[in-house]
Amino acid sequence: MTSSDLRTRRDGPATFAGCYRVYRPRSTAPLRLVCYPHAGGSASFYQRWVSCLPDWVELVIARYPGREDRLGDQQFASLQLLADELAEALAPAVDRPTAIFGHSMGAAVAYEVTRRLERRGLEPTRLIVSGRPAPHRQRPRRIHLRDDDGLIAEVVGLSPESAARFDDEALRQLVLPTIRADYRLIETYRPDAPGRVRTPIAAVVNGDDQEVNQDEADAWRECTAGDFELRQLPGGHFHLVDSAEEFTRWLETALRPDPHSWPSTP
Repeated sequence: MTSSDLRTRRDGPATFAGCYRVYRPRSTAPLRLVCYPHAGGSASFYQRWVSCLPDWVELVIARYPGREDRLGDQQFASLQLLADELAEALAPAVDRPTAIFGHSMGAAVAYEVTRRLERRGLEPTRLIVSGRPAPHRQRPRRIHLRDDDGLIAEVVGLSPESAARFDDEALRQLVLPTIRADYRLIETYRPDAPGRVRTPIAAVVNGDDQEVNQDEADAWRECTAGDFELRQLPGGHFHLVDSAEEFTRWLETALRPDPHSWPSTP
């Protein structure tokens, strides 16, 4: 599938409203934070952040195909093609300082979107990646080839509270194809070419996260020509939701190192 196939399949170019959800529109907020969810994740995953982030941040969440209000949209054949769509839709909206955040699979998506924005002459203020080894340190895995029970076991192992949604057979059959497709995207992902973004990168690694270790997270420094920060936080793979207030407090400092640089927006 090529970029032209992407346009044909969508019957038109990607749009911001079609690919992103703004939970708290703030047209005068001095910073826009754009988030990319994990495999199987959706825009609603970040809804709790709305009440945790300060007023000077407008929260924008990517809407991946195959779930929620894009349930009928076909999945892409590769992570790069997903990034093509998301970057195309986001580019016209980069009309103010914009930070990019991605968790787990979303970290790779965020990195690829950042690369595409830079090719258009747009530079995010910062790329923040969480719960994922650097692209060139990706672990070889084949979870997407497991049977349904094996796939569910992997998901529940990372997020035990998700087990209940697999008890309902109808819901199980609805969500499993999307989860499998996402795992295929990230497990077959390889960067198109080596190279560094100009955007500064901050990488987050949690002490109890079995999906990434400190060395793999630190390797993100090789993906930027700008500044790099490695941040170690407590908790497991989904600490950013399990302890949303704590995580977003750190995120606020990462987005605005100087707390006096921007006034709060009424």
